[in-house]
Amino acid sequence: MPVEKVYLELTSKCNLNCTMCYRRAWRHLTEDMSEEVLDMSLEQIKALPSVKEVVIGGIGEPLYHPAVGRVMRKLKDRYLFLTTNGTIMNGSLAKNIVECVDHVVISVDGLSDTYYSIRRFPLEKVIENIRLLNEVRAGSTDKTSASVSQYEATMLDKYRERGADIPPMLSFQMVLSKANRDEVFGVVDLASSLNVSQVILSNILPASNDAADLILYKLHGNEELNAFFHRIRNYAHKAGIVVLFPAYELKTERRCRFVEGQTVMITASGDVAPCYRLAHDGNEIVFGREKDVFAHSFGSIMEKPLNEIWDSAPYTNYRMAVYNNRYPSCPDCDLIDGCDMVATTEVDCYGYMPTCADCLWSRRLIYCV
Repeated sequence: MPVEKVYLELTSKCNLNCTMCYRRAWRHLTEDMSEEVLDMSLEQIKALPSVKEVVIGGIGEPLYHPAVGRVMRKLKDRYLFLTTNGTIMNGSLAKNIVECVDHVVISVDGLSDTYYSIRRFPLEKVIENIRLLNEVRAGSTDKTSASVSQYEATMLDKYRERGADIPPMLSFQMVLSKANRDEVFGVVDLASSLNVSQVILSNILPASNDAADLILYKLHGNEELNAFFHRIRNYAHKAGIVVLFPAYELKTERRCRFVEGQTVMITASGDVAPCYRLAHDGNEIVFGREKDVFAHSFGSIMEKPLNEIWDSAPYTNYRMAVYNNRYPSCPDCDLIDGCDMVATTEVDCYGYMPTCADCLWSRRLIYCV
C-alpha cells in the first residue's frame, strides 16, 4: 500500500511559545527546512501520484517559513491542509491560501484573556487575520480539489447553505485543559461568527508536571467530562458547528491515524518520521509518569526516495505491528510500576523499536488533522 498522505514540516520554529506546547520540552535546536531539503521534498511528493493529501504543518508555525507561498502553489493539485496559529497574515499570503489550500486549521485555545495567557498574543489580531482571509475568499473560487472526501464534500455543502464562500474550509483547533474548558462554548460562537465550519477538540499532551495538573482525561471513569462533552455537542449543533471530540478516558481500542491513513511525516531536517510524536526528541507525562520521547527516522529523503523508505523492511514491519495492534499497552499494564521500559519510547517488552505502547494519539486522547 503506497503513501497517501504527507505531513510536511517546513519549520520546527514558531513565533509563539505557548504554555501548553510540548515544543518547550524538546532537547534539540529548532530549524527551518533548507532550500535543498524543500526542493527534494516537493520533487518526491510530486513524483508520487498516490499522495492525495498534504498537510503543511508540523509542530512549528509553517507560515513562519519564507518559502511557504511557493510550497502552497506547488502542491495546489493535492488536497492541501494548512495548520497555523493564525498570527501571521497579509493580503498576498491570504490570496495564496485561498487559491491553493483546501482546509485551514487555526489554533484557538480560548477567548481573549485566556487565549493571551496561553499564547501571549492578542486573539483580536487572529480574528482580524481570519476576517482578511474571509474577504479574500469571498471573491475567489479558483481552487479545484484533486481529491475531496465525502466528509469534506458534506462540509462544503454546509458552507454553501450558510452563505459562506469557499475555498478554503476553515476549522478551529482547541487544546482542552482545566484552564480553558469553560470557554469552548464561546469558541463555538466565535467560529459561527467567522464562517468557521468546525471546532476540533484535543486534550493537552503534558510535557511538565504543571501541565499534567491541567489534564481533563482519566484512566477510567470520567462521567463529568462525558456530560460536559454532551452539553457542547448540543450547543454546537444549535449553532450549526461540527465539533470533533477526543476521548475522555482510556479505552481498549487503539487506532493509529498515521498508519491507517498511510501517512508519513517529512521533518524540517528531511527525516522521514512515522508521526508527530516520534518526529522530535522531548518528553511527556503519561498519566503521571514522565517519559523520554526519542525521535525515530526511517531514512532521509536526501539519501533515498520517499517510496523506497516507505517500502523498506523496518518501516513496513513497524506499520504492520501498529496496524494489527501487535504491541503492548503500558497505561493499563499490571506491571507498569516495576517496569523500566516505560521510561522511554526506544523499545517495549515485545521488542518493537520504537514503541507506541504509551501513545495517547492511538487512544484518541490527543487528536490532530
